[in-house]
Amino acid sequence: MSRELNESSESAEKAWLDVAIFRCPSCGRLYAEAAWYAVELEASIECGTCGAEFCPSDTLLDRVMLEFEVSGGRVVNVSIVEVPEAEGEGSTREN
Repeated sequence: MSRELNESSESAEKAWLDVAIFRCPSCGRLYAEAAWYAVELEASIECGTCGAEFCPSDTLLDRVMLEFEVSGGRVVNVSIVEVPEAEGEGSTREN
């Protein structure tokens, strides 16, 4: 889905979401979940395909920070952002 930005990107507000990407160890289904839930709390996940229960941190593939640009209460852009541990300054992730 594409949305037109009516205002300049300088006037857009920003929000962030830390996302964990992992697989079901039984059937291999790919999942994306809030990292605070899947990794930090080590929540138990039940696979919607095969019903297996597992801890996502054991099958973690990637963890990314998503940055949302919001204008007029609507998301107008999403990008992947990394925060280098040493510097603490954000940079755009190269895909």
